[in-house]
Amino acid sequence: MSRFAIICIVLLCLISCNNENTGEKEKNSKVERPIQVSKSILPIHIYRYETFSRTKAEYLRVELQKVYPSVALQDSSIELPQKYYFKPRNRYSGNGLLRDLSVYKKNKVVLGLTNQVIYQANKLSPTYGIFGVSPVGAHVAVISSIYPSGKKHTDEHLVKLMLHELGHAFGLNHCKDEHCYMVDAEHGNKFSKTPSFCKRCREFLNKQGWTLK
Repeated sequence: MSRFAIICIVLLCLISCNNENTGEKEKNSKVERPIQVSKSILPIHIYRYETFSRTKAEYLRVELQKVYPSVALQDSSIELPQKYYFKPRNRYSGNGLLRDLSVYKKNKVVLGLTNQVIYQANKLSPTYGIFGVSPVGAHVAVISSIYPSGKKHTDEHLVKLMLHELGHAFGLNHCKDEHCYMVDAEHGNKFSKTPSFCKRCREFLNKQGWTLK
């Protein structure tokens, strides 16, 4: 065999070995994709206090189901605790109702519905009438179907009120966007000017399992 042929064979061997090593490096350098772990979704359970219409409660359940994957309405109504009733102003303590509703909260989000006026103490009054109440991130909320004056909410406003309080329940504070459901009512009613959640609030809730578009 000529010297030239031997040199060619050696060069071919070196190139082959180099290609094998390069392929091995490329194989070892591949980044593994992270395992996608599905986020656990807390179901929302709706409880209606006595005298709150089951038909109205079912309507709210259906509307909520459009933007949240797991919603259930309890078949039977629950008793409205008289210990939270303030007779001089014919209204119930919102915070008191929240405390009682919290017993149902294990591994779920709880929404209470009442057609009685509810109140919460503030700088204006110790029994200030409110539409609804929910501590931020507490996974429990209660809303009333009527204004403190006794006027009934429209169906559209009641749905927006429900979404507003559940937004708090899932961890949202009030929003500065005047067109967002989470805007501070500031002792009034702004629902006619709030068509949806703003982008920031929507993205936050979608990370909590909501399906807002």
